[in-house]
Amino acid sequence: MNLYTLFSFHPKEEYYFSVIDKQGSIFDKFQLPECREIPIRNNIIPIKEEFSKEYSLNLDDFLKDYDLYTCYTGGVGDLLSEKAVIALKAELQGEVEFLPCMLRGKPIPVYAALFLKTASIVKDFEGMGFSFENTLLPDVKYAVQDENKGIKFVTQTFVDLVKKNDLKIECKQQTENKA
Repeated sequence: MNLYTLFSFHPKEEYYFSVIDKQGSIFDKFQLPECREIPIRNNIIPIKEEFSKEYSLNLDDFLKDYDLYTCYTGGVGDLLSEKAVIALKAELQGEVEFLPCMLRGKPIPVYAALFLKTASIVKDFEGMGFSFENTLLPDVKYAVQDENKGIKFVTQTFVDLVKKNDLKIECKQQTENKA
């Protein structure tokens, strides 16, 4: 099975969101399989960004231009546009849950992707080069997260769904899993 990681089209080093999570409960929910049931206050992910002021960007235009955003801190990883969630939500049910995000106390059309299915996938990694375990993936059609390292992967079927819905989401192939 081909596995892919998600990458944003915009320059990651300049334009990213971070999660406001002083107690670490959001991090635990997104990174640790045993913490998936932890409730998040108001079921909304509070995020912040500083790039619009620093780089003179209009946040509304930025959000319209992309369907995947980078979230470096807080363990969340991938944020998706409302357009992407509308297109993918029904298909990904049971494998990805989308939690709405809030910026400066107000809802915005961005959702955190919580991967529900986990497995031991990655043996080790350096940068973005992975060495993989020789394990079978669980019953996964679209998306799975490594249960030990928190790295998220999607399948060829997910990539096909992205293309079918004309979403601006880049998927980088990582391996051909010979399971």
